[in-house]
Amino acid sequence: MMLKISQNGRSMVEMLAVLAIIGVLSAGGLAGYGKAMYKYELSKTVSITSQALQDFAFFKNRGVSGYSATKADMAETARSSGLMSDCQPTQSQIASGYGVCQVPLGEIYPRFFISTSVGDEYYTYMLYVTLLKNMRVACMNFLAQNWDQALPQKFWRLGKIWITSNKGSQVMYSGGSSSISVASTITPCNNVCGDGATYCSVVFDFSGYAN
Repeated sequence: MMLKISQNGRSMVEMLAVLAIIGVLSAGGLAGYGKAMYKYELSKTVSITSQALQDFAFFKNRGVSGYSATKADMAETARSSGLMSDCQPTQSQIASGYGVCQVPLGEIYPRFFISTSVGDEYYTYMLYVTLLKNMRVACMNFLAQNWDQALPQKFWRLGKIWITSNKGSQVMYSGGSSSISVASTITPCNNVCGDGATYCSVVFDFSGYAN
């Protein structure tokens, strides 16, 4: 008489297959989460930068003169003066002794002064948006955000955008030239913020006489 034996368990091969499927799904989930988080961090960094540029436009029209701040307290001074109200002051990760504003993709170092001489008001306003994550890709995505529309053209006549790192620098936008496209950022971002770069700064640079 033959007995029928019921096997309710799973073989080792089947278990390994299940684990492999779980691993693939987990990896896909993590990749999706990483992309979503990067998009959020990029959007938030762009938003903070846009607000800082708009704050500058209003600030310059207030008629404030003789104003400056040292490198160590620049971020705190910018926030208290209304230039970057949402600034989170912290110490720079790449420049010892510099006060910066923390942003999701890195840090922003605001540098500004306004001085008056013989009735003419001269101003300098610079934002160093230093990208410390996904630098090459972040450089391309950040630059192609319609920055030419962030301020009236009268500011861009004396303004420019350039990128810089330990590998070199390159001007990307100057004097109201054509908008920055994604295609136009590929080579500069690869050269300046690609392999070998320890940081990548996008610099908004405005200077001139207010009158």
